[in-house]
Amino acid sequence: MTNRIRKRFWAATTLLLASGLLLSGCTGSYGRLKPSAAWTDAFTNQLELPDYNYYYCGRENLPYAVVGIDPQYTFEDRLWHKIESKAIVYRRAAGSRLWNAQRFQGADILDAKGNKIGIWFSSYTTTTVKIGPGNTVAVYNPYRPRAR
Repeated sequence: MTNRIRKRFWAATTLLLASGLLLSGCTGSYGRLKPSAAWTDAFTNQLELPDYNYYYCGRENLPYAVVGIDPQYTFEDRLWHKIESKAIVYRRAAGSRLWNAQRFQGADILDAKGNKIGIWFSSYTTTTVKIGPGNTVAVYNPYRPRAR
């Protein structure tokens, strides 16, 4: 090989390796929301809730979403506020219903394999759910300023 071809080969190889490393760092395990009429009904009628850890995001009296996360998982809650009592969960959810009464819904939060890891209640029907190493879960704030 000539020197020029060798340089191009190594440049292309380096570019491919760097791209592969960059893309592998961006791919994570993503979960999803699965709409659930049963959870919509549970929140609407204040039925018994499972022993999950509950959080809300947004304003206390008008949150964007309320989530319950299975205690087996560590919730990345830097933009979420812990709800200390299951009795308060419905007060937070009531604010969410007021936000947009026509579209509120309950949903199961599923991991990438379809296993249930929590529940969701919001007038927003989509968000990003990211599963990290060591059973960590990040549920992104669903609020999108220009979506309304």
